[in-house]
Amino acid sequence: MNEYVVLYVAIILISGFVAGVLCKYLKASPLIGYLLVGALIGPGCLDLTNVRTYEQIVSSASLHRNQPNKPDETSATPPENASVNHADDPWQTEVASYSDTTSLTQENEELRRELALKNEELANHATLVPSSFEEESKKTRSKIEESHNALEGITELGVLLLLFSIGIEFTFAQLTATAKYMFVGGTIQMGVTIGLSILICIFFKLGWVAGLALGSVVALSSTALVYKSLGDLGQADTKRAKATLGLLIFQDVALVPLLLILPIVLHSGEQPSDNASFWFGNPWIDMALKSLAFCLIVLLLKFASRATIIPRLAALRSNDIVILYAAVILMGMCVVAHALGLTEALGALAAGVILGENRLTHQIDALVLPFREAFSAMFFISLGMLTDFSYVFHHPLVCFLALLGAIVFKAACATLALRVCGMDKRGALAYGVSISQIGELAFMLLGVGYAAKAFDEQTYNTMLFVSVASLVLTPNMVKLAMTKFGMPPEAAEVSKADELVSPELIRAIGNSKGHAIIIGAGPIGQGLANALIAAQRSVCVVDFNPVNLQPFRQNNVATVTGDGADYEILRQAGIGHAELVFVTTPRDDLTLGVVRAVRALKPTAAIAARTRYRVNVAPLERAGARIVLCEENAIAEDMLKLINDHLNPGSKAETATV
Repeated sequence: MNEYVVLYVAIILISGFVAGVLCKYLKASPLIGYLLVGALIGPGCLDLTNVRTYEQIVSSASLHRNQPNKPDETSATPPENASVNHADDPWQTEVASYSDTTSLTQENEELRRELALKNEELANHATLVPSSFEEESKKTRSKIEESHNALEGITELGVLLLLFSIGIEFTFAQLTATAKYMFVGGTIQMGVTIGLSILICIFFKLGWVAGLALGSVVALSSTALVYKSLGDLGQADTKRAKATLGLLIFQDVALVPLLLILPIVLHSGEQPSDNASFWFGNPWIDMALKSLAFCLIVLLLKFASRATIIPRLAALRSNDIVILYAAVILMGMCVVAHALGLTEALGALAAGVILGENRLTHQIDALVLPFREAFSAMFFISLGMLTDFSYVFHHPLVCFLALLGAIVFKAACATLALRVCGMDKRGALAYGVSISQIGELAFMLLGVGYAAKAFDEQTYNTMLFVSVASLVLTPNMVKLAMTKFGMPPEAAEVSKADELVSPELIRAIGNSKGHAIIIGAGPIGQGLANALIAAQRSVCVVDFNPVNLQPFRQNNVATVTGDGADYEILRQAGIGHAELVFVTTPRDDLTLGVVRAVRALKPTAAIAARTRYRVNVAPLERAGARIVLCEENAIAEDMLKLINDHLNPGSKAETATV
């Protein structure tokens, strides 16, 4: 492997690790930390990955190739009255001495032949060093170029995994519930944003092509950051949040046709014909037919996977097979998309759709999570590295005015779209501000527009700063919008439907004397499951780590992989039928979140919760736990009993006799 690849990846991963740890201590979003550390180690600041060096090598090589050939200065006699310094080159000194004597001994053939021989040796000496230098320079340039290509490939894999996670969370039930906001609101928001961007660019004489490219970039928001920020504020499950999420999903899906259409419109030379031959002469018709064929392939594979493949994989009870199947579908769909002349991003999104809405969906998502987080970290760091601090330093007014204008402009467009779809005024304004950033996937469109020369380098650098800065500001903008805009309070939406419960668990619940859910698959959960099964109760065990659930699955105990505080996970576990819920997680903050979620979904369930510290007993009881077992109290009671038995051995014997 190229040593530059290892070095660059190591620098990025170490920087990401440090940023993640600092963000954890500061209770900030790690994605923001990745963006900032990327900007710090990037070419605009420390340039630890030698991007500037690479650009200088490429530019110098280009100048060398374009430089016209100079006449051979060594093969001719120096012109008259030429002043030449020969002190630094012994070859030139010796030749000069012979040249000075030729005027006096023109008839001497021997000296003439010797002079020619010296000239020839000098020519060989002059051309030897540059050729070896050029060869070494070419090797170094090739290695650095290879490393940068490999680094770009790694970051592109992070984009594919992000799109895969978006696709796997996309459900047709969600599509139905938010159809108005997704299609009507999404179309209005993106249409108004792109249309006004074109008019603004025409007004400033940038042209409609630049307006189309920049408008497409500004129209996209960050689904991951917005959803996480709303979740941290406890607003992710409200009706307004779900409606806004539908609009965000429309943006993510719209990225794919934009990646297909923009290269054709902008004439960037990245048309689908570069990847596959046209079925028809017209590129628009060709793209439409290939996209339709691809959609049919996705629907067929989704049906086959859900009806045939997934049940057989579930019967094998092997995490290795599940993760390999997910990798095969992901890479296979990317290959199919590439073969059809479509973008690999469409293949990654389609792979998530294929693997969504089945009994292994959350298990697949949990298994893919570590890889997605690692590559996503590299992706966000690489985005931060694109920011050129030197450009921002020299053009601060332009950059910050563009940032303010982009946020206000996009917030207005999003607020208009949400208001047209029926959201109240304050709610529309709050969520419009929340999605006013430029999303991480918009960088793909920005690169397409810059490659097509739709705008100049100054505009490109300005938009890079606006994109990264708006992403960094997203958590604060969401918090400000949710707390300062005076929205009417809204409770989390709770559904009692059982569509998410597997048929096997439904049958087990119907044949039992009651249903119980255990949150946490540790030793305590194992003992509880055995006791409940012996009492002829149906049991479902929930844990975030699929490895911990493997022993339960081998004993035919129903399991669900995911966060026990997630409403969808609890619905899959059969919370609507649960009479008993045991929360055995070792962290008190997680336990409190689970108890609140269970109480919201099933107020009549008896909840028994485990806590480590006595101070958390009262908060858990207020949250809805009927029984709270405190480790500090239990340890204290056992130790006091031991002391009592040691100090009063007779009482123990009397108790045993009785």
